[in-house]
Amino acid sequence: MEDIPLRRFLPGDIEDVSRLVVETIEVSYAKSYPREAIDYFLEYHTVEQILLDADRGCTFVLEPGGRIAGTGTLLGTTIKRVFVHPSRQRRGYGALLMQALEREALRRGIGRVDLSASLPSKRFYDLLGYATECEDYIPVRNGKRLDYYTMVKALGEGR
Repeated sequence: MEDIPLRRFLPGDIEDVSRLVVETIEVSYAKSYPREAIDYFLEYHTVEQILLDADRGCTFVLEPGGRIAGTGTLLGTTIKRVFVHPSRQRRGYGALLMQALEREALRRGIGRVDLSASLPSKRFYDLLGYATECEDYIPVRNGKRLDYYTMVKALGEGR
């Protein structure tokens, strides 16, 4: 794979990262979730929450061609908000982000990470060696639900 610029999030990236998150949710989740669940995702991944998590944890952005095409955050032991724009998926960018987040966890002395995987992303995490701890759901409006998986991975030599 070509050398893809990967760097830490800067506050000036917020508009591009927020747009990336919204577009990815709208496109990638449309076949797997009802509108009420998509709205819940959008309400959860606000500009304020993205900035707060970046401030409290470590957020990376991926910039092939000088445009932000992916992002991911490590907050404590939890990996969250890993998104690659739909037009850039299936090129290894998500795996590159996950490797950076896992390396950062190890650098911080974290030997086991967890995440919540959406329905469309579960296979991706399976392929990266994450194990499903449980299936769960969040009730959303109109009696609908947002199904997801809690997944974990041991990092480093002890795998």
